[in-house]
Amino acid sequence: MTAGSYLYYPGCSQKATARGYEESLLAVAATLGIELKEIPDWNCCGATAVIAVNKVLSQALAARNLALAEPLGQTVVTPCPSCSLCLNKANHVLEEGGPLAEKVTSALEAGGLSYRGKVRVRHLLDVLINDVGTEEIKSKVKSPLAGVRIAPYYGCQIVRPMCEGDSADAPQNLEQLIGAVGGEPASFPLATACCGGALAVTRADVGQKMCTDILRSIKAAEAQLVVTPCSLCQVTLDMAQTRSKKLLGERMRLPIVTPSQLIGLALGLTPKQLGLNRLLTPKKCLRALAKGDTQAA
Repeated sequence: MTAGSYLYYPGCSQKATARGYEESLLAVAATLGIELKEIPDWNCCGATAVIAVNKVLSQALAARNLALAEPLGQTVVTPCPSCSLCLNKANHVLEEGGPLAEKVTSALEAGGLSYRGKVRVRHLLDVLINDVGTEEIKSKVKSPLAGVRIAPYYGCQIVRPMCEGDSADAPQNLEQLIGAVGGEPASFPLATACCGGALAVTRADVGQKMCTDILRSIKAAEAQLVVTPCSLCQVTLDMAQTRSKKLLGERMRLPIVTPSQLIGLALGLTPKQLGLNRLLTPKKCLRALAKGDTQAA
């Protein structure tokens, strides 16, 4: 399979708290022949917060990005599961029609925009597996992660309620990616469970329990590394690990990386290119990762 040219929707996190994700994505994309053109004047998609307050505003925010992308005639790719979900929800609302769709269309018109429903939105992981392909990734690997047990943590939004390019019930894209870079999938039962990240402020006790259960499940699988396509999951699990002695009764500090960072490690890209310095992982682990020594990390 071959990659191609796509419109890139970064979403807010990739320009702020998840800058390392974007840095690694752009570096890996260049190596794998993925051409990304950022949507001009894009705005926040509203994520999961706005829809709880104002459905029209939430869908209008997402639809504006679709309207900006449509004249450019390319598929939109985003590394954020929440952004992918919000943009696809807006597509669904406008295609279905009804009072909400009419209000969203009016909001677009007020901003001098229109949308005919011609934009396809895909997550980065879908593109890596189904467009680039595992064989192409394998052909570029310089530092295979041989023998490293890697936990594939999908999070909740990439597989439901809308899943493209994988199985919603039994996803395998991360497992395929792990195999492509030479690693060994460390399967665990909570791979698609919610990390509780959205509850950090409103119900911290509930979110903490959800996150702790996932970490325990990962540890039981004897994983040495974790890969997740969601930057919110990445930081939520990483922050919980800093309190693992209290939460789990023992210290746990596994490196948690994104798909592009995982590929970048196998491609031999530098830590700076992959944004590894932005992780909460201890410096000792980062130094080991930088040397390609994932076992020591």
